[in-house]
Amino acid sequence: MASKDYYKILELQRTATEADVKSAYRRLARKYHPDVNPNDNQAEERFKEVGEAYEVLSNAEKRRKYDQWGADWEKYDKAGAGSYSGWSGGSGYNTKDNGFGDIFDQIFGKTRNKPPQGQGYNTTTFNQGNQSANPRSYAARPQKGEDREQQIELTLEECYNGTLRQLQIQSSDICNLCNGTGLRSGQRCSNCAGLGIVPRTKRLEVRIPAGVEESSRVRVAGEGGAGIGGGQRGDLFLKVHVQPHPQFERKGNDLHTSINIPVYTAILGGEAEVTSLKGGKFILNIPEETPNGKVFRLSGQGIPILNQPGVRGDLYIKLTVVLPSNLTVQEKELFRKLKEQRPD
Repeated sequence: MASKDYYKILELQRTATEADVKSAYRRLARKYHPDVNPNDNQAEERFKEVGEAYEVLSNAEKRRKYDQWGADWEKYDKAGAGSYSGWSGGSGYNTKDNGFGDIFDQIFGKTRNKPPQGQGYNTTTFNQGNQSANPRSYAARPQKGEDREQQIELTLEECYNGTLRQLQIQSSDICNLCNGTGLRSGQRCSNCAGLGIVPRTKRLEVRIPAGVEESSRVRVAGEGGAGIGGGQRGDLFLKVHVQPHPQFERKGNDLHTSINIPVYTAILGGEAEVTSLKGGKFILNIPEETPNGKVFRLSGQGIPILNQPGVRGDLYIKLTVVLPSNLTVQEKELFRKLKEQRPD
């Protein structure tokens, strides 16, 4: 293991930061995980190598020794002040500082039970140097599962009216063969690859309230990662992305739109038809001599304000006066007469 180039395995430069190491590990662990590559021995071997590399490079002390001594770092570590501690003096090691728990929590959810401090344990097997030793049993403390986030795309109409959405999400459950410990008979559980959790796909019906906006987070209670030790499930948060609308623009809880009106309506007054975001149309009364670019404000016709029933923003309608085209000879003559009467 020590002779391998851990930086190359994680596709990193030697100047990589701690954040770079974690990011690379998350990406490669997902790519080569046995659940994603069933019956692929090569992918499983790469998964193990990625885990080995992360174990060293994510630990500041081990990484320092590896950078200093290269392939001989383990020999130096054992000859000096080694940090390994097996169950009964073997070569097994613990995970007090290696960070596997945190990183697997981030990738697959906080569903993995961890042994108490001082017990030799890794993500593959117990005490590889002393196979006859038996790991001591421990009781998992109830712990809430991981909160998760997923993006959801909404139309502006759905933000205006609220909606009921059918979603398919990727979730997880405690492994029923190892009860979330990741181990069976002291070995890594084959059903969950030692993670203590198994993935599942689930369909949900979620109500999106009226008034949500870009980057709003809608909480779906109990649909996050599985809890451990009897702990409750985490929550799912749906992060809202609003699709652009061809006619309306949202600014806060106000809506802005524009309509075209003929020059005759602008001069003489009249009515203009306006499409409503909630469906249907309504009539806007245009006063005489309305200038181009005039903006009308309709109070309470905007987006509902979230968690304030019955309260809405305003609707702003900008008028664009459209000049006639393809005038007939008679129409042009009428404009000439008008010009003569209004020489200014």
